Amino acid sequence: MGRRQPPVLIERTLLLAQEEIDASAIEHIVALQRGGYHLLLLAEQPHRWRPTRRSVDHDLALQQELQQRISRAGAELDGVVYLETGLFSRKRTRTHALDELASRYKVPAADLVFIGQDSILLESVILSGGKSIAVASPGVKGSVPVNSLKAAIDRLG
Repeated sequence: MGRRQPPVLIERTLLLAQEEIDASAIEHIVALQRGGYHLLLLAEQPHRWRPTRRSVDHDLALQQELQQRISRAGAELDGVVYLETGLFSRKRTRTHALDELASRYKVPAADLVFIGQDSILLESVILSGGKSIAVASPGVKGSVPVNSLKAAIDRLG
């Protein structure tokens, strides 16, 4: 049996344009998923993570809408992973969460690839041993800078 394909983590904000879902970004990730990749969106955990808070309600509604749009476009999203990135969150907690994610896919954390802009998320993946591709941002040391989501996806193929 062949080696299992690791998931590609994509920062959820890359699929949005001014708080609306970006149709061209959806097309890019649908093409990536059809290429055999597992797709997971990565997002910052809301600061007050409680089911009755508006930020969570908005967050979960956005998650549901993204999953529906991706499904209607002919692809499947494995899910959304929320990482703590607040002022008092610890790097160790984030890297442990990424290690657990990799183990669920039965791949080493070094095989994880993250496409995003947020420096904390980029750094977290690098610290766990994975690769980070920084889209239209300076990124962090160890990340690969690209100009667009499409360019980042092209690097994977």
